[in-house]
Amino acid sequence: MGYGEYEWGGLMKVLGGFVILVGIGLAGYVLYLNRNSWLIALVLFVVFLILGAMLVSKGSYTRKQNTPVGRVEGTTDK
Repeated sequence: MGYGEYEWGGLMKVLGGFVILVGIGLAGYVLYLNRNSWLIALVLFVVFLILGAMLVSKGSYTRKQNTPVGRVEGTTDK
């Protein structure tokens, strides 16, 4: 298991946070352009929030434990 395999989970979490921030910014920009389009801004925000949350939760599951391959614990020679 290489370093990249272990760190993909953290990268997915950061990417998910970035997607959520982009959704907030995009919804704010749509509201800035036209105050009457609050429904479009709300839909954009919710879509990006769900996508970002999915990436953050996926990042939690892709992080693997950093243990050496072939390690055997609890054996004794008698």
